[in-house]
Amino acid sequence: MALSLIGSNGLNHPSIQRVIEIAEEIVSENKLLTAEILYKNAKRRLNLSRRGLISIIQLLFNRKILVEGSKFTKDSVLSNAYRSGIYNYIRSNLGTHFSSIRKQVLSEKEGTGSAGQLIWHLEMLIKFTLIKKIKVGNYTIFLPIDLDEVVGLIYFLINDPINKKILELLVEHESIQQPTVYKLINEKRELVYYRINNLIDFDIIFISEEDDNNNIRLNTNKKKVIIQILENKI
Repeated sequence: MALSLIGSNGLNHPSIQRVIEIAEEIVSENKLLTAEILYKNAKRRLNLSRRGLISIIQLLFNRKILVEGSKFTKDSVLSNAYRSGIYNYIRSNLGTHFSSIRKQVLSEKEGTGSAGQLIWHLEMLIKFTLIKKIKVGNYTIFLPIDLDEVVGLIYFLINDPINKKILELLVEHESIQQPTVYKLINEKRELVYYRINNLIDFDIIFISEEDDNNNIRLNTNKKKVIIQILENKI
């Protein structure tokens, strides 16, 4: 039964919407939402078969529209102004990391709480599949759920001005000797070499094997994405 609902109208089907409304009523009373509680409440009020109702509830939990043991639904989780601010900041600052979020969001909203509370709000956004996190070296990067992780990684790297200069140089020159890079971008040699090694480790650039001059090039598979990001087209 539920499969036919999904196929015809998806989450907009009236029966599915009624179950969501009942879930919202439960959490609006500051009660924890569980599949069992939702089933009992919906069973009394809706003319649905046991199998059909269970299928709908499973669908809603599997798609993270509802989360077991939470006091929120996917619609209401952003009703908190602070959490909504965190979510909007992540969407507007692609490739941002925890320290950046903490600095910007906590400083902009007085009295919004500690770093521990920030972690809790981030985990809530992750639970409801609004955002995701990836590890990049020692950093934890937060991305909108629909953003490709490679794109998120490149955004994170380009947020560093020296990384950005190196990638812009490689877009322009295709291939270039490592000792020449720091001269052309006017940055300290050790800082440039550190970035180059990181970009190699992250498979963004590579040392060409076609010559003996230690030339570096952009990863061919990522070049198009890098150019699009540099040109603000993604």
